[in-house]
Amino acid sequence: MIHPEMDAAFARPKVIFAYNAQSGLFSALSDYVHKIVSPDTYACQLCAVTYGNLGMRSVWSDYVKALPAKVIFTYKDKLKAEPPVMKNAELPAAFVVRDGEITLAVAAKDLNACYTEEALMALCREKIEPLLH
Repeated sequence: MIHPEMDAAFARPKVIFAYNAQSGLFSALSDYVHKIVSPDTYACQLCAVTYGNLGMRSVWSDYVKALPAKVIFTYKDKLKAEPPVMKNAELPAAFVVRDGEITLAVAAKDLNACYTEEALMALCREKIEPLLH
């Protein structure tokens, strides 16, 4: 369960990126093969843009590490016990948790329209970063 309370040590907000994919080794292997064999039908554009064959892309990794928030990545099967704004959202999606409130910051339609890391980071600068200050 992803708890909405603040990171008490630093009183930082959280950014939660939820993939439109299942967690687990079998799912990871299936997704890996799917992205190679049939990338046009892969269900998670967030995964497709941020992960290459060898893991998370370094430009994206550096971007999220520099955000003034605790960043969490999760999967759709992990959202079942979360508040409705998260568990009922179309995925992929990004949420901001600040002052105990969860906000859908980036909807699936916007994430699915990003085909490059640059477009994704520009979208995050526009939709997520203002919610962190």
